[in-house]
Amino acid sequence: MAMDAATDSLKGYLALVRSFVVKDIRTRYVGSLMGFFWTVVHPLLELLIYTFVFTVILRVSFEDHYSTGTNALFLFAGMVPWFSVSESLTRSTVTIRENAHLIKRVRFPSSVLPTYINLSEGFNQLIRFALLFGAAIIVGQGLSWHLLILIPVLLLQLLFTQGLSLFLAATQVFFKDTQHLLAPLLMIWLFITPIFYPARYFPQEFSPVLMLNPLSHLVGIYRELILNHRLPHWGSVVIFATCAGLAYTLGSLLFKRHSQRFPDLV
Repeated sequence: MAMDAATDSLKGYLALVRSFVVKDIRTRYVGSLMGFFWTVVHPLLELLIYTFVFTVILRVSFEDHYSTGTNALFLFAGMVPWFSVSESLTRSTVTIRENAHLIKRVRFPSSVLPTYINLSEGFNQLIRFALLFGAAIIVGQGLSWHLLILIPVLLLQLLFTQGLSLFLAATQVFFKDTQHLLAPLLMIWLFITPIFYPARYFPQEFSPVLMLNPLSHLVGIYRELILNHRLPHWGSVVIFATCAGLAYTLGSLLFKRHSQRFPDLV
């Protein structure tokens, strides 16, 4: 009986998450005439701007044999996961307070809110990946079987962002300034991640910062699989997988420990 009750509870939770994800996607793509347009065009506009600045004005070539097109692919391969992670964290941080009317319901599982946001942003990342794949076929060296490994890597990324999202969402309930601190922290995180430059350009004296930055490994893994058609360095995989596991464990424990107090604080 207890197992049946747990199974029913899990099914109910997953159904609730699914309904929120579908609603969020429909609101973004169906509820707005420009929703899908901006999901595609916004990253492309940023890509064009950065490509123009780095390859036309500054005349930077990330590899000696790279053309303007492959330089653009290099940038986009780093920007795609960054968009997903930063949007997930930004939206998840305020989701508990923004949905106070749901949190105050006795039987509503509050962890649904960060979860559906991460899954929805994961869906948007798949759309951007589709653009990247198309561009790689047109101006790059095509695609290879290594794309199959993107699936477990994306799952690790979702585990990582879920843990951080749970942590930030819970922290925001107790400290309202969390959302204001997040913006400059994300900006710092953006520029210490090798998105707009190869990892080898990072100053040697600050190499521990690069090594301890989970996103530097995630970006490197995606570039190896999509652009270079080879398996990523095992060390990067181990480090990011460890960070994902730790982030999820700590975020889940903190959220679960304090979630019962949410209805009284939001």
